Amino acid sequence: MSELVNIVLNGKNTTASKGEYILDVARRHGIEIPTLCNDPRLEPYSSCYVCVVEIEGQRNLQPSCSTRVAEGMKINTDNERVYKARKTALDLIMSNHYADCVAPCRESCPAGVDVQGYISLIEKGLYSEAIGLIKQVNPLPAICGRVCVRPCEAACRRNYMDEGTGVGIDYLKRYAADRDLEAEHHYKPKIAPSSGKKVAIIGAGPGGLSAAYFLQQKGHQCDIYEAQPHAGGWLRYGIPEYRLPNDILDKEVATITELGVNIFFNQRLGKNLSYKTIADNYDAMILTIGSQRGQLLGAEGDDADGVFSGIDFLRNMEVTGQRYDFRGKRIAVVGGGNTAMDCCRTSIRCGSTDVTVIYRRTEAEMPANPIEIHESKLEGVKYMFLTAPVRVNKTADGKVKSMTLIRMELAEPDTSGRRRPVPVEGSEFEMEFDYILAAIGQKTEVDFLEDINKHAKNGELKTTKWGDIDADRQTLQTGIPSVFAAGDGVTGPATIIEAIAQAKLASHSCHLYLTGQPVTPPRKEFLSKKDNFRKLSSDDFVTRYQKQLREEMPVLEANQRVNFKEVELGYTHEQAMHETARCLECGCVEYFECDLKRHADTYQADQLRFMGDHKEFDVNFTHPFIEIDNNKCILCSRCVRICKEVVGANALTLVKRGFDTFVAPAFGDNLADTTCESCGLCISACPTGAITENVPFKPGPVKTDKFETICGYCSVGCTLTFHHKGGYLMRVTGANGQVNTDANLCMYGKFGYRDFNSINRLTKPLKREGDKFVEISYDEAFDLIIEKIKAVQPDANAFFAGAILTNEEQYLVQKLARAGAKTNNIGSFHYLGTGQGFDIDSTQNAMFADIDKANHIYLFATQIN
Repeated sequence: MSELVNIVLNGKNTTASKGEYILDVARRHGIEIPTLCNDPRLEPYSSCYVCVVEIEGQRNLQPSCSTRVAEGMKINTDNERVYKARKTALDLIMSNHYADCVAPCRESCPAGVDVQGYISLIEKGLYSEAIGLIKQVNPLPAICGRVCVRPCEAACRRNYMDEGTGVGIDYLKRYAADRDLEAEHHYKPKIAPSSGKKVAIIGAGPGGLSAAYFLQQKGHQCDIYEAQPHAGGWLRYGIPEYRLPNDILDKEVATITELGVNIFFNQRLGKNLSYKTIADNYDAMILTIGSQRGQLLGAEGDDADGVFSGIDFLRNMEVTGQRYDFRGKRIAVVGGGNTAMDCCRTSIRCGSTDVTVIYRRTEAEMPANPIEIHESKLEGVKYMFLTAPVRVNKTADGKVKSMTLIRMELAEPDTSGRRRPVPVEGSEFEMEFDYILAAIGQKTEVDFLEDINKHAKNGELKTTKWGDIDADRQTLQTGIPSVFAAGDGVTGPATIIEAIAQAKLASHSCHLYLTGQPVTPPRKEFLSKKDNFRKLSSDDFVTRYQKQLREEMPVLEANQRVNFKEVELGYTHEQAMHETARCLECGCVEYFECDLKRHADTYQADQLRFMGDHKEFDVNFTHPFIEIDNNKCILCSRCVRICKEVVGANALTLVKRGFDTFVAPAFGDNLADTTCESCGLCISACPTGAITENVPFKPGPVKTDKFETICGYCSVGCTLTFHHKGGYLMRVTGANGQVNTDANLCMYGKFGYRDFNSINRLTKPLKREGDKFVEISYDEAFDLIIEKIKAVQPDANAFFAGAILTNEEQYLVQKLARAGAKTNNIGSFHYLGTGQGFDIDSTQNAMFADIDKANHIYLFATQIN
């Protein structure tokens, strides 16, 4: 029995084994100390200094991984001094960590959709899983896959490849969403048990639907009150069906109401719905009212009959169900955003053959989706750039006669970053039109302030100087603690994905309020970014990746579009698979497993604090199973040491010294040309993403499900952990089994799982019929086997079990043979004709743990892996 010593750990008296490391003692007591260089399979060798602790009587902090306890030692693992030291160590490490935790597409998405993750799942045919990932932050993927403004695609690094466009992210999202909606069992999130709390949500637009989706999952009953007769808000009443069909909108709304969310229509807050009713029946309220009051031109004569705000023009058709008759009419659309595109393309569908978009800047400055501009031109829309309205000229009876316009030129950039248009003196001219559609902006209409403040018992709801709802931008809580707000009603006119992102934040804050917690913003995540070191350019990509042009979206022919049928037809399966291959996988595959990322989050590391010179390396993909990315290496040496001290291969080494040091294959550039045994222990030792598995598929990263099993490649019986998503195996790690107590594996256990994902693998029983095999059910297969066994005498049957089976499985095979089929004819194809030699050998074997006690070890006609 080991000798015990008395110590004081974080103010509490306890005992530890003499010579035990502080880190191990702390772990036994449930105290987490961060560490990067420590590996329980190796003797401690301090290098990262993230695990430091304070020991009374010692001037300097000490690394807990390599400092042994002593009698009377007083140790403090958690105080301000320790925290600052650990943060400093992490800041230093991060100052030379030239890597991206996540891809720029995710960072640029207001909702933070994990694009890289769901593209990985689409590649594997896991469409519902892809939608489940998207819906963690965006419950409207089929809608956004059609009408999102796609900031992710603008940020996509595929743009550096000079191919004209980034990855078709939205097209892929739509593809997965459509497959999921078509599925017999579409994705449905788990719902927590009822909390007994109720939330009223005002508005069934993207913000309101999203807030309800998120909060209902938390167990809070959500009821949406909508002023219009149908759900969708601007999605239904502002976006034409040729872009977003109502049946798609209804299907996506149904995925929210099926969770238990109620929607009550024709209910307008402050009119036929009083805040008193809400306050008396609900625990909280979220205002997601949008900005749906249109603006006219702001020019003389814009009150003429025939001048409409763009959103009123679009909304009136959806509300009434009637289309405008523009046959033979001349239409002017003023504006350059997506509403202007909807107006001009809708005007074509209403029969006009003379539609002109008037925009005061150039096409390059238009905020509209470039695809919308392109499609509108195909449909016959004309454009007048650098032109602005001066006044509307009326007929004697007050109708539109013409519009006086003026030429513009671009001056210095304004607050939006676009060059400011200024009039060209003396350039006025006149054009005749029959209708003018002003698509130049929207306003928020808050006509329920008096009603709410009249019945509010605590606080006051206010508006900003711009007329939007006043809410804390960090939490979206208003001046009334139980009232939150999100979407365009807070920000002013924005985008669908921004409204969804705000709904996520508002629902987070609302949940905190409902559960009695302080309403605080979500903690900011630490992210390492290559852009923190330098700006990337095409030179970083064009020589490293193959050129592959974007798959174009199939569309209706231009001459078939004088209707409201959906123009974009969706990717085919082949197109979707080809497009997934264009993803450059910019984010780190170890995002969910990286110890460095986890500790940097905990200690709020600052990558810029010690920013200076940094090193850049090419990723080494030469080994079939292992890739080395020295950009992410922290020089802890765990990979080098485990390869030498545990495996004995000595295939990795540290090259050069000081700031120039990096990990490399010993005696060459290629790891495969060294004494590497391909066991993958270097991967298991790496605390970052510097050494990872070189896989033949897109690894994500994605969160996986796990189960343990026994390795089937030999009879040793190592325990494995299989990491999978939807049945697709993504990786294998060692578990602490009875045989491999240290969780170490050989090459076969670590990398042999890939055969399970093979499309050639048999996953269903096959029956020969003539010269071919046909699939049958397991029940049919079992019935056929039983029939064949019973058709002959018991001893005419023989059962063979392969060595790939575990002992337990082989036992069941012999049980089936002897007890079921009544035959003793049991054997294995692997050991035919070997006699009784194996039986004798089995009684002479030593346990693995006893091997190191041998004086000599002899190997005959075999190998060690």
